[in-house]
Amino acid sequence: MQIGAISYSEPVLFSSAAVRLKMDPELWKCKDCQSAFVQNVLPEDMARQLYSQGDSTSRWSTVAFEQHKPQEIMAELARLFTSGKEHLDVGCSAGNLLDFAKERGCLTTGVDYSSTTRDFIERKGHAWFPSFEALEAKTFDVITAFDLIEHLYDVRAFLQECRSRLRPGGRLVILTGNINSLSARITREHWWYAAYPEHIVFPSVQFFRTHSRYRLEQLIPTYASNAYRIPLSRRVRGIVSRILRGCYRGLPALGPDHMLLTLCVH
Repeated sequence: MQIGAISYSEPVLFSSAAVRLKMDPELWKCKDCQSAFVQNVLPEDMARQLYSQGDSTSRWSTVAFEQHKPQEIMAELARLFTSGKEHLDVGCSAGNLLDFAKERGCLTTGVDYSSTTRDFIERKGHAWFPSFEALEAKTFDVITAFDLIEHLYDVRAFLQECRSRLRPGGRLVILTGNINSLSARITREHWWYAAYPEHIVFPSVQFFRTHSRYRLEQLIPTYASNAYRIPLSRRVRGIVSRILRGCYRGLPALGPDHMLLTLCVH
């Protein structure tokens, strides 16, 4: 079902490149699993080209990963990242998550379309590859996909690819926005997380629960970063102020608007 038309800021930037959309983007939602997706986006081949040409290292926080992410995320990663485990981070960008895994004794590998990340990642002591295909038959104990799943054109294919690269008992850990959070349900097509042209799909918890090749081991409501978790008094003032001005887009959030999922292979 159609939720509504999405308005992007001008100029419309996709992976730091200005683009012009031929049709108005629309947010739609599946009645069965409650996932959402955007209609009228860039073709996949064009999106991949823009990602490969962009400098992803300049778009993310340089703050140490453990300072940037909420405590509940760090606790789950600390449980999974133990010495000797082989870790793959898909969409590794500047490598902050890889740094944390390496500090805990993991053997670290990153995949990122952006070729500008290669020297940056390798200088830190991580292996780097431009795609899944370049990994050949390599397998891992833990695969992470943070702030990635919302960019994908075929989420099921991604899950299947990760499943084929996980060893018995391996985990896939995903951090993404929760389209069914209270803030997202209230703001609908105006939700801040849908206001990025690169964000085209918002899988629900139900979607992940029904994947036959994984078992949902952990579901943790959380925030994108510590910056979004603010004291209740400030949150209420911010929400009321934006509602009165007619510009509330889900920030400050009414509660956790992201979710951390740990999927275990069967």
